[in-house]
Amino acid sequence: MPTVLDGRVRLDFVTPADLDLDTADAMAALARASQAADGVDVTTPSGPTRLTMYQHSSDGTPFAGIWLARDGDRLLGYASAFQPQRENTDAVNLSGAVSVDSRREGVGRALLDAVLEHGAAAGRTKAYSGAMAGGESQKAMEAMGFDQIHTYAINRLDLFAAPRERWQRLYDEAARSAGDYELVRLVGATPDERVEDVVALFAVMADAPRTDPDAEVDRFDADRVRAYDAAMAARRQTVHRVMARHRGTGEWVGHTVLCVDEFDPSVGHQEDTSVVRAHRGHRLGLLLKADLLRWVTEERPEMSATETWNSTGNHHVLAVNEVLGTQQAARYASMRRVG
Repeated sequence: MPTVLDGRVRLDFVTPADLDLDTADAMAALARASQAADGVDVTTPSGPTRLTMYQHSSDGTPFAGIWLARDGDRLLGYASAFQPQRENTDAVNLSGAVSVDSRREGVGRALLDAVLEHGAAAGRTKAYSGAMAGGESQKAMEAMGFDQIHTYAINRLDLFAAPRERWQRLYDEAARSAGDYELVRLVGATPDERVEDVVALFAVMADAPRTDPDAEVDRFDADRVRAYDAAMAARRQTVHRVMARHRGTGEWVGHTVLCVDEFDPSVGHQEDTSVVRAHRGHRLGLLLKADLLRWVTEERPEMSATETWNSTGNHHVLAVNEVLGTQQAARYASMRRVG
């Protein structure tokens, strides 16, 4: 049943299975307008991308719900909530936006209260969210009891502006320091014979800077890799992965992953990049990323840019990104509220 906030605004709860594409499109438009009002120019999920993300997340687990604030048929704001089922089962991850002309009218707080009440009923005592650093959305979240716990740099690489031979030159430079390693490319679902290798490479991310040191690290096994692959396929996210293997031992020591959203393939989204600690110092990070760019710029000529989110404390990856030519588009404040 809808909740009436006042004589004008109605709050509706829908499940991902019941969310329709027109509403998802309206949510996407509202998010873009809100972000533009804060002077930020980074990719926001389209309606179809948003709809399938809510239905499948990254492992097949649907989001717990979506809350919609409306004035008649006009969407004033929304919030979505994901409740992790593997690790951090005391947490809820939420996101949302309020239309520019409805800010400071209590819409955001009403949406937050609805998400937190729903989470509390499921035993969720921590709420994680975030906002573009320094913008009105971050100030609003601070006013609602969220504290900043981490900062991400959002970097963008203009593929059309950079000469294609650049990736070959960077690859050749890195390869001279990494002669003991070979690269393997994978696209789409992980082949059965590579699943355990990918499990090991996902585990390396536990060594990366963390948003919340008190939170549990995601643990991967073969079933989770397969669930990830199935979720990405259902969301029409094409996964491109380059893996590095040590020639002498056969050990898989690093990988980099880029997802192409087939609903909007003009921008590629860089995911994990990791190298086993014992094999760092051979420029493998640069080798992996340069090869990925060599590959996708040939295979996906429609892709005009890539975007990557990195912890501002991950100085090595940020340095690699700088060599590749990325430019910072924004900073994102990761935030938490307890209780």
